[in-house]
Amino acid sequence: MNIPRMLNPYTIRHRLFMLSGIAIVMIISLVSVYSMQFVSLEGKLVTMERVDDLFNGILELRRFEKNIMLMLNSDSVAEAIGAQNRIELSLEQLIPLIKISQEKELLNILQENFNKYTEAFKQWRGSGKYKRKSSPDNQNGQMVRLLGQKLVDNASRLVRLNRENISEGFKTILFWLTFMPATLFTVGAILFFYQTQSILLRLSILEQGTKNLAAGEFRIIKIPHSSPDEVSGLIDNFNQMVEALEQKQEQLIQSKKMASIGTFSSGIAHEINNPLNNISLSADILLEDFDSMDEKEIREILSDIMEQTERASKIVRNLLDFSRARAPDREPLYVDYVLHKTTDLIANELRIHKIALHKEIADNIPRVYGDQHKLQQVFLNLIINAEQAIGDYGRIVIKARTCDNKYIRIDIRDTGPGISPENLDRIFDPFFTTKEAGKGTGLGLAIVYGIVEKHGGYIEVTSKIDKGTTFSVYLPVYQEIM
Repeated sequence: MNIPRMLNPYTIRHRLFMLSGIAIVMIISLVSVYSMQFVSLEGKLVTMERVDDLFNGILELRRFEKNIMLMLNSDSVAEAIGAQNRIELSLEQLIPLIKISQEKELLNILQENFNKYTEAFKQWRGSGKYKRKSSPDNQNGQMVRLLGQKLVDNASRLVRLNRENISEGFKTILFWLTFMPATLFTVGAILFFYQTQSILLRLSILEQGTKNLAAGEFRIIKIPHSSPDEVSGLIDNFNQMVEALEQKQEQLIQSKKMASIGTFSSGIAHEINNPLNNISLSADILLEDFDSMDEKEIREILSDIMEQTERASKIVRNLLDFSRARAPDREPLYVDYVLHKTTDLIANELRIHKIALHKEIADNIPRVYGDQHKLQQVFLNLIINAEQAIGDYGRIVIKARTCDNKYIRIDIRDTGPGISPENLDRIFDPFFTTKEAGKGTGLGLAIVYGIVEKHGGYIEVTSKIDKGTTFSVYLPVYQEIM
């Protein structure tokens, strides 16, 4: 386990652990609060039972008191004393259970009135006046009745307060059971949604980056204000891979250039050998007949030597200019100029293989914005592929024109055997080739496709068996900024 990575506050793993920890703490807290609330509610219910017992005992005492005054039952005095004892016991049990100050204050008043009641009842009972149904001097009886009514009122208020407190307790529990979990769930859902959206957004961008890479587009993924987590690290690694692959592609392009030079090296050698032979022949004539020649003849021979030297020098310059590795350098270009420079390199090779080259380039073609040497690589690869497909004796037609004033279309059509339909959709795949083992890497057309894509264009191919193949390159017209 990578401890430093686990402790990194920006990693998804750390944030998941943090969210899990917070969730566990919140669940434990809620369970604790619920337990405390239920315990508190249980205590209140027990208190309510004691209050109800007290209230019922007072009502029972008043009933016995009424029976005494009406002389309905000779045992009513004893029963009233028993009820007083039960009320006193209820008060002793209830006092430690009452926690709320308002209830406690009311209970103290009830206790005080009960003490007065028991004292008045004792005096009333001792006077013996309760034995007569009516008596002019019955103050003790009146006091008992008055204090008894106060006891009922106090107990009734105590019952009402107790029930209100229990109702508040139920509301509090209902709040913790509904509102708090809903709030926590909402906050958790928002955090989870935010984290998920952040991850999925960057993964979708990374997915698009892989698709671009598969299509030969080496684009760096840029995501502003992203947290340095595992997905960001994956994107950074992907960008490093893209940069490395782009460098490798540049190396492949350069190696394909050298391979292209090898392909038409015999034509280049023959092209250079002709002016060298002419120079050698002219120099021999000049050395042998110098004394017998006049100045005009000498100047003509020297002029021919200079012309042949310039011809060979131009061939070498074109070859070096094409083969030299250069940094990408885009500029407004005329496609016809690029095509002419490309065909100059391959023209003699085509003549050796008896392949006719025809150029049908429209006048006043607008410029494109691109890299001359990479576009030369595109056209040269396509022409060499056409030459290799034809073999000996055939024709290559290069046609350039404007298409809808948005693109320059360059067609390279050959009279080769064509491409089978099952291979037509795969010819731009890297390492796919129909050539014999050792005669092709399958990278040429993949590189062509990538270069055209980087120039904002696209490439199409049509082919018929035994009729030939046409590659159509579309490059966007350069729009000058006024």
